[in-house]
Amino acid sequence: MITISDSPLILASASPRRQEMLRAAGLNFKIIPAHVNEKYLPGESPQEHVRRLSRNKAAVVALEKQNAWVLGADTIVVIDGMVLGKPRNRTQAATMLKRLSGREHKVFTGFTIARMASGICTTKVVQSSVRFKTITPDEMNGYVNSDEPYDKAGGYAIQGQGAFFIRSIRGSYTNVIGLPLCEVLEILKKLHVIKFNAPER
Repeated sequence: MITISDSPLILASASPRRQEMLRAAGLNFKIIPAHVNEKYLPGESPQEHVRRLSRNKAAVVALEKQNAWVLGADTIVVIDGMVLGKPRNRTQAATMLKRLSGREHKVFTGFTIARMASGICTTKVVQSSVRFKTITPDEMNGYVNSDEPYDKAGGYAIQGQGAFFIRSIRGSYTNVIGLPLCEVLEILKKLHVIKFNAPER
């Protein structure tokens, strides 16, 4: 059983996937989405990009809620040196999935845990590799005509129907969903934000 420290925990994200994973892990938290400019900076690597954005997202909320612990995160999908964002329409979704079909791509998530009152700001980047099966035309057509691809980086949901495309994963599964839960909980525990207790009988 996980309990939170006296200071509240805030997730600086509107992502339903991140919220679901933290709740499934037993955490109580508040949600205050952080809105920051997510454009790439010239010469920025994928790791640098997600690190910077996760820090920016955490900082926006931590400055407002200085006594709280704030978790900010950013996830991107990369293939051939190209970052695949969230498709806006069927054409974009199909283009992304054709590029991923039969190949391996990388998923990077940067996450930051910050508390202004303590002067603490810890950031980590986690990388996973995902290999897709070759997607057939009927599979592609069925998927892009569903609602699933359109709020997901890379145009697929590994925890949804998109799981059908996954041949293998190297690294964290939850990272591909949008938050490397193992690493996040390890740091929250190290910072004494959470602790594990035996349930009362």
